[in-house]
Amino acid sequence: MQRTEISPIFQANDASIANRIDLFFDKLSLGRLAARCGITKRKGISPRILLMTIFSLPFLGQNIFRGVVRNNSCEFGKDAVYDFLGSSRFSWRRLLLMVAIKATAMLDALTGDDRETVLILDDTSIHRPRAKKVELLARLYDHCENRFLRGFRMLTLAWSDGASLVPLDFALLSSTDPCNGYQGVTKDLIGGLAGPSAAGKP
Repeated sequence: MQRTEISPIFQANDASIANRIDLFFDKLSLGRLAARCGITKRKGISPRILLMTIFSLPFLGQNIFRGVVRNNSCEFGKDAVYDFLGSSRFSWRRLLLMVAIKATAMLDALTGDDRETVLILDDTSIHRPRAKKVELLARLYDHCENRFLRGFRMLTLAWSDGASLVPLDFALLSSTDPCNGYQGVTKDLIGGLAGPSAAGKP
C-alpha cells in the first residue's frame, strides 16, 4: 500500500505504527465518514492529516503539547488542532457511531455465532474538585463513594462480545437542579458543541 498522506508526527517515529494506523483509516474509510459528518475544510491542513495526528498521539505515548507544539517537524500548531476539535460544524458523535458500527461488524465476523454480544450502559462520575468556572459544573452524588462530588456524569453506551469493547456513544451530563450548579451556561457557547452544554442534562 502506498501512503499518499501521512501525519507529520510520524516523520521521526516508528513507521510500523504509521502503516497500521493508515491501514485502519483506509479500511474503515475514515476520510469519507468524516466528510459525511461535516468534517471538512476549505483551506489549510487536510482534515485527514489532522484527524490522523490526533488519533495517533495515544499510540505514540504523546499529547498535543509534545506531539504538535514541541514537534518541529509538525507543519501546524495547536491552534489548528483546537479549532478542528472545537468546531461546532463537525458532528463528532455521529462519526464515533459510524466508526463503531463498522468496527463492531468487523469484530462480529471474527467470532462464532454462539458468542453473546451485549450493549453496556455505563454511568461514571468525572471529578473536577479544583474547577470553578467550567460550564455546567455541578454538585453530583457519586453512588460508588456515597458522597456528593464536584464534576459531571459521563453516560457511555458500548458494545461488547466478551473480549472486545467498542464505545458507541456518550453524553456528558450535569444536574437539573439549579441549587446544585456551580457554573451556569456561558453565553459565548450557546448553540455550540464545544462544551458540556452540548451533551444535555439528565
